[in-house]
Formats: sequence, C-alpha cells, structure tokens
Amino acid sequence: MTALETGRTGHLAGPTFHPLRVVEIEELTDDAVALRFEVPAELAGEFAFTPGQHVAVRVPEDEERRSYSVCSAPGAPLRVGVRRIPGGAFSGAVLDRLRPGDELEVMTPTGRFGAALPGLRRPGFVAAGSGITPILAMATAALTDPAVERVSLVDINRSQRDVMFLDELADLKDRYPERLQLVHVLTREPQESELLSVRPDADGITRIRTALLGDVDGWFLCGPQGMVTTVRDALLADGIEGGSIHTELFHADAAPAPDLPAVPGLDSVEVEARLGGRRSAYRMSAGETVLDALLRTRGDAPYACKGGVCGTCRARVVEGSVAMAASWALEPDEIARGDVLTCQSRPTSDRVVLDYDA
Repeated sequence: MTALETGRTGHLAGPTFHPLRVVEIEELTDDAVALRFEVPAELAGEFAFTPGQHVAVRVPEDEERRSYSVCSAPGAPLRVGVRRIPGGAFSGAVLDRLRPGDELEVMTPTGRFGAALPGLRRPGFVAAGSGITPILAMATAALTDPAVERVSLVDINRSQRDVMFLDELADLKDRYPERLQLVHVLTREPQESELLSVRPDADGITRIRTALLGDVDGWFLCGPQGMVTTVRDALLADGIEGGSIHTELFHADAAPAPDLPAVPGLDSVEVEARLGGRRSAYRMSAGETVLDALLRTRGDAPYACKGGVCGTCRARVVEGSVAMAASWALEPDEIARGDVLTCQSRPTSDRVVLDYDA
C-alpha cells in the first residue's frame, strides 16, 4: 500500500485526543459512575459540546478506546456516565483503579443524536439503562428553553436501584413540575400502577405512550439495540412519521460483512481521504474496511466502537461507492446524502473519495 499526504485545505482539524484530568468520580448505582473532567481553558473551544454528543475515552499509551455520551447540559463541566461491564476492557478494569487526579485521553466531542432537538416544542425521550446518559443532557437543555412547551421522558430499568441519575431526574421534575412528564418504568419491581411495570414490548410501549404521554413532535430513543428497535417499530406502527424518530444505540449485535457485488478487477482500490484539512491518498484491498486501511496511513483517523454504533468514524462519499455492513448511527437522510460509517464500509468501486470534514 502506498500513500501520499498533501497540504491542508483550510478546514479545522477533526476529532483529536487530549489528556484530561478526572476531577470527580460519582457513584450513581452499584454498577455505574459519572466521570467529571477538567478541561483547560485553552481547550474549552475544542471540547464545547451540544446535547446528545459523545466522547471517546482511552487510557494513555493504550489503543483500547470506548465511546461515552456526555450527560452534562451545555455550559456545564464535561461529564460522562459509565456503566460497569464485567470483564470490560475499560469499565471493568480501568474504573477499579481510577482515582480523582488521574488523567485519561479524551477525544473532542462528536455525534449528531441531538441535532434535531432545536426547534421542537414537545420532544419525547425513551431511554433504557445507560441510554439515559445523553437523554439527560438533551432533556435538561430542552427544559431550559422557554419556547419548549413540554418534555416527555420514559426511563426503563429493572429496578429503582438500577436508575442512573435518579436524583438529577427528580431535581428536574421538581424544577419543572408542569413541563416535564417523567415516567419511570421498572420491569422487575412492582409499582402502584401496573402500567409502570409492563414489559417494554410493542404493546407495553403503546400503552404507556397513549395513557401517560401527550402529543410529541419529535422522538429520541437511546439504549440497547433490542429496545430501540422495538420502540421505533411500535411508534411507526402507530402512525408516527419515521423522520421524527431519532435513535442512538449503546450496543448492537455484530453485523456480517456486506455481500459485495462482483466488480471485475476490484482487488486493489484507490482511496483519497480528506481528514483534518489534509488529503491522504492510498491503495487498499477491496475486502477490508475503509477505516482499517486508512489507519495504516493516518493514525489520527477518528473511531471509537468499530461496531457501527457511535458514529465517530463518519465520513461522506464524494466519489465512488461503498457497501456498509451496518449503519445504526446514521439517519436515513444522512445516508441519502452520502454519509457512511467507515468502520463498516467496504469499497464497491475502483476509486473512492471520502470527506471526513464534511
């Protein structure tokens, strides 16, 4: 594989890692914490975030990285919520020895989950487990906007002990008692109303929505793949317009490699990538992902999960074509305009031009 680096084109640099000091580790539940970072003044602009964005986190000198949603409202200190996963490379190992004052490498914020929030008057949110992390920031931002009439939030957990940010959600309800509809669904803990302990399947979601929630002009769903897919399908079945439903996954089943069409002579592909204001040209095998090939030339290529979930590796195809194995992090209109997840993309043409800065 050969590569050619050309000069900058005037664009700002893409997402980059910076060492940030952990200043607080707050226990949220038996298996979840919130990490608050100190952002130096000179990096404040780079770490400015919008509700719904996420950051990739890694240990210094380690390439293992994980993506975590920002749970802070705009203007508040940078904070992420982390649920411990037994045996997890980061949550299971790093958190056990992490202490305030330690440094982690944190990538500047990325993601567009909350891009459709501005302008809505009655947003609705459905979260499951740690899916509440970005939704807490988005709901808080919506409630601080006096033009927003009402915020509806359904938070699904097994029991009250599992609810992340329980106190902060209660504080929001106290501050905005008339404008926040907060529904806690506990699937393994009886509540006064049977409706609040229903299984979150299509029927249960429809019953909750029709009985407890008012009109909603935009839906945001976050959690594991099964829940998000179930809720989205239930909303579509009830006649909700697909363009008003926005999703983010915290976990998805591994997608199989796409069944690539036969293209004569497509063993080696010419690729040009624009990233951080620089153009890189290289050749790659048609059978590997665009991201894996680019990383051999550009170690600064952005990625986090490599599972098609976080969207950190998003780029736009401006010439040629690719096939994606999964596209969980993309909205239909983004796919229509040529956005792809490079961790999931394999070339289907002998030349591909990508723009990470688009």
